[in-house]
Amino acid sequence: MSEPVKQQIGDGQDDFGQAAGKLVEAAKQVKAASQGAQTAAQAANTAIATAQASGGAAAEVAAGSAAGPWGALLAAAWASRHALFKVLVCACLGLLIIIVLIVSLPSIVSNGIFGLDGVQPIDGATLLSTYNEMAEVVDQAVDDGYNQALAEVEDIITSGGYDYQLSMDALSNYAHSSAGYDVCYILAAYSASMEQKDTSKADLTAKLNAVTGAMFPVTKDGEGTVEQEAQGTPAPSPPPGATPAPSSVTVKYVKCTIHQFDTSVIATAFGLDLEAPYGEFGITYRQAIENMANALKRTMYGSVVAGSSVPLTDEALIAFVNSQRCSDMRKHILSTALSLVGKVPYFWGGKSEAGWNDAWNTPRLVTAAGDHTSGTIQPFGLDCSGFTDWIYKTAVGMSLYGTNWSQWDNSFAVSAAELQPGDLGFLGGREDWTHVLMFAGYGENGQRMWVHSSGGEGVILNTPSYEAGLSLRRPSGVDFDAPVSGGGTEVGTPISTLEVDVTHYCACTLCCGENAAGITASGKRVSQGMVAMSSHYPFGTQIKINGVLYTVEDRGGSGIENDIHRVDIYVPDHNEALRLGRFKTTAQIYRLGR
Repeated sequence: MSEPVKQQIGDGQDDFGQAAGKLVEAAKQVKAASQGAQTAAQAANTAIATAQASGGAAAEVAAGSAAGPWGALLAAAWASRHALFKVLVCACLGLLIIIVLIVSLPSIVSNGIFGLDGVQPIDGATLLSTYNEMAEVVDQAVDDGYNQALAEVEDIITSGGYDYQLSMDALSNYAHSSAGYDVCYILAAYSASMEQKDTSKADLTAKLNAVTGAMFPVTKDGEGTVEQEAQGTPAPSPPPGATPAPSSVTVKYVKCTIHQFDTSVIATAFGLDLEAPYGEFGITYRQAIENMANALKRTMYGSVVAGSSVPLTDEALIAFVNSQRCSDMRKHILSTALSLVGKVPYFWGGKSEAGWNDAWNTPRLVTAAGDHTSGTIQPFGLDCSGFTDWIYKTAVGMSLYGTNWSQWDNSFAVSAAELQPGDLGFLGGREDWTHVLMFAGYGENGQRMWVHSSGGEGVILNTPSYEAGLSLRRPSGVDFDAPVSGGGTEVGTPISTLEVDVTHYCACTLCCGENAAGITASGKRVSQGMVAMSSHYPFGTQIKINGVLYTVEDRGGSGIENDIHRVDIYVPDHNEALRLGRFKTTAQIYRLGR
């Protein structure tokens, strides 16, 4: 939960139809007002002029105008001397807000819902279902674009007579997870290109498919060679004085790069000049698209971004954890908590099982009562007690229970001198705890630092202004001096399973480039059984693949960072890495986080 006082918390389950139902019904009643944006501006200007003519309300109107037409309209209404005028203006204002909302959204999403542009409303359709349907079109086109880029690389390898496996190992794949595209922006760009008229799923699909080959540029960056042992039946011993047959052969490979998604193809796909004027609105297509994309994000998620917290880099996380004077178990708990900083938004009533939750950052209805976000659709995440509970379930397999008062009851008081990473801080009073935080340790200047899920910010590491007033407590039943397993014996039972794409590598220049034989991201030198994975998984996470238990101690480039299913396993010998190669399988996760 967040500050200020909250009275109730729920389970965060979703029911999107209930959230959008009233809006849809209201909107259908005013669908004929297709010029809503211009009407709103005219109404606001008229209200301002009326209020200004009255003389005494000029200052209040001017103050409202600073907030735009809506602020001006409200100020003009409240500056009036007649209550009836206030009521009428506010009623019209509510109607106009609905109209502006509709005409501001990309028509490919809104037309079938609200019955605009001559399109019949679709029974049972919601903004979320329509958005998801259009997002699938975009995702499929991007996937096709990635597959075409991969096919282009394979054609370069085949036509040049290069070794396939070595060339694929040398591939720099910055598009491995199809990162770099914005679904809301693409839908807005398509709708703007059609001037919000006659949009259709089939037309969107056809135009995206026409540019899939240019979505992920491919470059050939050079060649390389390696010496490999000659294969095949051994030749008979040469006669005395003859030159012996070579025991090795030179194998040639090619170095290619698949680059990230090229956003310029969107303008090409829809025939857009982004700097051209957009209608008679006094803005460019670029501005109109950004406005529509942001309107869609605000409608779906409640904001353009999930929060203001910035994720910690590996270096910052490791340095902070290592600077704390505490047990290895406390450092493990702290690393697990810090792994979510900047990556998971605050969600009133948000709870989750151990491990990374793919539902985080996706739209969900806030069903828990008692907060200003109740009944709205927000990016799913964790509330404050959900976060502290998740930490302990993920790090040590133990639940602190899901509410502030339950966590208070399952903890005991400690003094400021006794406070250590992993302990809890409670804000408020015994009957109405408003926030719970986990102590992270001390900053460079000796200040006490806390990691917590804060309203409007998500999971964050800071020293909050109310820090001095926290009640300090320690979770009961936790052995903070227990050893932390690392690569030998698993702790407890698997908390999740994961489909993984496994690649074997060694510390040679071919596998690791400039980082060959270097230090891993965790600060350790590579060793047998060490794996590199995305920072979705904190260092120390254990993963069992085909019965063998490995430990996450390294990171990789964007190809690894952007793909939560990729696992790179270190082996000491390059030929062994080539022999083991790549494969897909199912793995078990034992301590998972992000």
